[in-house]
Amino acid sequence: MAEFRITSNDGMDLRRLASALVESQGWPRDRVSIWENRRGDGSADTIIVNVDENLLSQPEPDPLSMPVHTRSDVHQACELLRRRDASLRGVDFAALRDEAARFFSAGWSIADLLHALSHRPDGAPWPRGEGYQGIEWLQHRLRNWKTPSGDIRPSVSQETAQMRIVGRAGLPEGIGQPEAQPESEGAAAPEHVRAAADDARRLMRTRTRTTSEALEHQDRTASHITQQER
Repeated sequence: MAEFRITSNDGMDLRRLASALVESQGWPRDRVSIWENRRGDGSADTIIVNVDENLLSQPEPDPLSMPVHTRSDVHQACELLRRRDASLRGVDFAALRDEAARFFSAGWSIADLLHALSHRPDGAPWPRGEGYQGIEWLQHRLRNWKTPSGDIRPSVSQETAQMRIVGRAGLPEGIGQPEAQPESEGAAAPEHVRAAADDARRLMRTRTRTTSEALEHQDRTASHITQQER
C-alpha cells in the first residue's frame, strides 16, 4: 500500500478533502483507506490515506479519449470515425472533417463524437440502417448537440466531469429532481440532470460551455485545421 498525508492547521475538513481526492481519481473505496491522526483536543490534525499501489500505475492512454488538436489528428480521427460508424461511409471525407473539426476544437474526443452519432442528448439511440446515412443525417445528429444559438453543448465526458465538480462543490444532492416527483421514487431524468448541470455551472460562474464568441474563434481554428495543404 502507498501512503500519503494531508495536513492543515486552519480547521479545514481534511476527511472531506481526502474523500474528494479519492473520488476525483476514480479509486474504488474498498481499495483505499482514510485514517485520522487526532490531536489531544480531538481535532483532526493529519489525514493518512493508504492506496493500493496498483491504482497508482499509469495505464496506457485510451486513444478514443485523447484530445484532437492538429490537422493530422483530425484526419486520423475522422478515418477512425468512418471505420467505427457505418453511416459515415457514404459521407464525403472533407465534409466529415469539417463537421468533426468544430467539435474537436470544443474539446470533444473521438469517443464523445461516436456517442453523439449513436445517441441523442437525452440518451435515446439514433435510428440505424437503410435510409439513415449521408451528410444530411450526419448534420442532423450533430445539430442536436448544439444549442439554438449554435453553441456546441458539453460532450458526454465533459458533462460527467462537470457533475463530479457539482458534487464536490456541495450543491444539493436533489438538484435537477422534478419537484412533483419525490427523490425516493427514482433518479432524475437525463434532461433534468442536464438542466441542473447548466444551473450549477452558472452558480459556479464557470465557462464550461462554448460561447458564441468563442465559437467564432473555434470556427477559424477548425477552418485552419481542415484547410487543404497546397
